[in-house]
Amino acid sequence: MTLRGRAAIVGIGEVPTRRVHEGRSLYGLCAEAAAMAIRDAGLTKDDIDGLVTDGVAAPPITAEYIGIKPNFATGVTMQGASGATATMVAASAINSGICNTVLVVMGNSREDAAREGRVAGRGTTGPSVRSEWEEAYGMAPGANTGYGLIYRRHMHEFGTTEEQLAKMASDQRYNALDNENAVFNGQPASTEDVLNSRYINEPLKLLESVMPCDGAAALVITSPDRAKSLKNKPAYILGVGLQQGEANIWQRDNFTETPTVESAKRALAMAGYQPSDMEFAEFYD
Repeated sequence: MTLRGRAAIVGIGEVPTRRVHEGRSLYGLCAEAAAMAIRDAGLTKDDIDGLVTDGVAAPPITAEYIGIKPNFATGVTMQGASGATATMVAASAINSGICNTVLVVMGNSREDAAREGRVAGRGTTGPSVRSEWEEAYGMAPGANTGYGLIYRRHMHEFGTTEEQLAKMASDQRYNALDNENAVFNGQPASTEDVLNSRYINEPLKLLESVMPCDGAAALVITSPDRAKSLKNKPAYILGVGLQQGEANIWQRDNFTETPTVESAKRALAMAGYQPSDMEFAEFYD
């Protein structure tokens, strides 16, 4: 089975990422991003007959908040890969004929998370594999433990230096300088700034660490036939790939390799491209 060219992105919406959007709920942020994406596509909410969220924003509540009654709705909880996976699920639903035009939307509200007693970006307050088998036995004594372990192992296996990895963080800050929607818009950080920031989980430093933020983003995805009649030039989905990995770092056989290795191969194979054909790449898993 292939999804090559079977669905197209025709609208986008993004609520700017900020450290916190005071007084804003998760559903309010998602509704704003959804309205922007639907408007960008030149559609109305009555044209939406499918909905995919990240599961933290529950699909029934999200649909009611936005004011839609989709034929297909689901939540995709794949941690950092939720956005890409949700796009794949939306394209699959369209290809199957279950629906014709899908809204993909997800976001985060730190104030909501605090009120509900959960960590921002996580959808549950109850027991988890991490809380039951990792945190209780010393594997996670502080913030970003898993990333610190990966960092240390990469240095051991490949001779990677702290300077090299600090430059990666600095480059990301540079990329955000002119992006008005980025939380670090206009806030550069040099490699030296990163290296001089305090350790969070050695060798991982403060300016290399994940920072919980608020915001939301949405896509409108539709069938190729409908896409041709809309105002925006369609961005056809050419290839997708998914590879489930271990949710907990200590279950991995190889700390320095992520499931992206396999999922990227599948996406490229479906699209009919090679890595050397790519002119832009953005990684998150």
